[in-house]
Amino acid sequence: MKRSNTRDISSFFTKKSTTKNASQVQTSEENPIPEINITRAPQPSAQGSSPSVTIPPPVVDIVNLSHDPGKRKKLIDFHPNERDLVRRMYIQRGPCQPVDHVFPKTLFGTKERRFNVKWFDSSWRPWLEYSVFKDAAFCFICYLFKAENTAGGDAFVSEDFKAWNRIETIRDHVGKHTSSHNNAVIAMELFTKQKGSIVTALSKQTDEIMSAYRKRLEASITAIRWLLILQIDLLPLIKVN
Repeated sequence: MKRSNTRDISSFFTKKSTTKNASQVQTSEENPIPEINITRAPQPSAQGSSPSVTIPPPVVDIVNLSHDPGKRKKLIDFHPNERDLVRRMYIQRGPCQPVDHVFPKTLFGTKERRFNVKWFDSSWRPWLEYSVFKDAAFCFICYLFKAENTAGGDAFVSEDFKAWNRIETIRDHVGKHTSSHNNAVIAMELFTKQKGSIVTALSKQTDEIMSAYRKRLEASITAIRWLLILQIDLLPLIKVN
């Protein structure tokens, strides 16, 4: 005879207790685990990087351009779009030639020498400059138009010439026809003529435009006058009809 002692299948599985220890619950409540918030860095747009912003070049301060060659900013240090404006301003001013200045003396060996104001009245007048600030001579034309990386004449451009006992150095600065100084002279003449030709062309064009405008205006006035006369002549006929 079979035994009736049958056990339910659920009795073979024991449930784990979910009841926490009181001390563990208390500790958890007193020292809760802090939440960690992870903030991601903003990612670049998938459409590409932001467009670059072009900063315009600074406007040259024309008023404060130093006339003293010893205080001038190098022309190459100006923005390329400003250099022609700087050249025009200095050409209008002309070379720095302080004729009333008391030139200091410098001892060379046993003799004292100084800059001679009469040099401004010589053939060097178009280009020779004197810096009161540095007590030195400079070349006005080479400063404005000497080609970059050209040898020769640096003593009168980037450096300062003050060897008053070596007047032949001033004389030799001009050099031959193909010297850097004479090339600068040619560049200055072309620059001045180009400016003059542009102004002349604009002035001529303006005159032509004004002349054509006057002709058209006169023709319009004449046409209006004839229309008025014609209308006056036809007025009696219009009334009769």
